[in-house]
Amino acid sequence: MSKIHVIIPAAGSGSRLGDKIPKQFARIENRTVIEYIEGIFSRVSLIDSISIALHPDEKFISSGNCQFSNKTKVLYCGGQTRSQTVFNALCNIHDTKDDDWILVHDAARIGITESIINQFITEISSDKVGGIVAIPVPDTVKKVNKNLEVVATENREFLWLAQTPQMFKCKTLKHAIQSFDGSPTDEAEAVEAIGLQPKIFEGSALNFKITYPEDLHRAQSAINIIKKGAL
Repeated sequence: MSKIHVIIPAAGSGSRLGDKIPKQFARIENRTVIEYIEGIFSRVSLIDSISIALHPDEKFISSGNCQFSNKTKVLYCGGQTRSQTVFNALCNIHDTKDDDWILVHDAARIGITESIINQFITEISSDKVGGIVAIPVPDTVKKVNKNLEVVATENREFLWLAQTPQMFKCKTLKHAIQSFDGSPTDEAEAVEAIGLQPKIFEGSALNFKITYPEDLHRAQSAINIIKKGAL
């Protein structure tokens, strides 16, 4: 039976947050963002292991600032790009088989829930390729030229905003990242490039990525909504 392993790439600097501390180590709910996210995944019984991939020189966690579950290992294998970090983590997870599932989740998407993860795994594990959590584009989308002049209004019927987690077989993900010419923006782009079509699983707008300082306030609001059982 295939196992399910989670990789949380957390080697980035989070410079746009405007703080000396990377966004994954910002505090929310009396703990760091990375602890909060790890706690959600650790409570999902379908998941066998969690790997947090950090920059080799990262000292914050090794200094005892974070606590994780027994499911979790910290890997100091971060690369120059997100995809390099994910690939390095894949190579450092022990006891994985080619047909094991790998879930990759951003270290700054705090609005994911156990319910979404369970439903996502259940649905995507029956797909031959794998898939991603995403939401439909809610707003009108404009295409512009280099002068920022609108040249077209895009049909958004088939447009979705990609989120995480993204889930693919270990062998497929390794091959996709190795084969990609350049640095993919996410795992799905690499998988698409080898001719496969990931499946979409509809998630939640609360599962946004913390990028700017004001997003920490939005993240707290999202947590409050989740606690009230709205998701």
